[in-house]
Amino acid sequence: MRAWAQGSSGTPAPAYVPFPGGDFFHGSPNSSVITAMGRRLVEEDCSAYVQGPGSQWTEADRRSYANWQRKLGFSGSDADGWPGRTSWDALKVPRS
Repeated sequence: MRAWAQGSSGTPAPAYVPFPGGDFFHGSPNSSVITAMGRRLVEEDCSAYVQGPGSQWTEADRRSYANWQRKLGFSGSDADGWPGRTSWDALKVPRS
């Protein structure tokens, strides 16, 4: 995947979803961003999903994301499953 896609104004737009902020996840979002994130976690062999990722943030998403954080070398409270900017940027969640 290219790192940049052409935006409607002719300027490059990021091909990846920018970090939506930690509060986004703590609000139990129901969003296509969660589905895209979950698919990337599956691709990275970090899945803790029983039925696969969906659009609603769940405990399975948090456990899967904690697996991703540990894969990146994080531990302890830095691998709690709540996305942070560094781990999110490394996951490269594609825009839908």
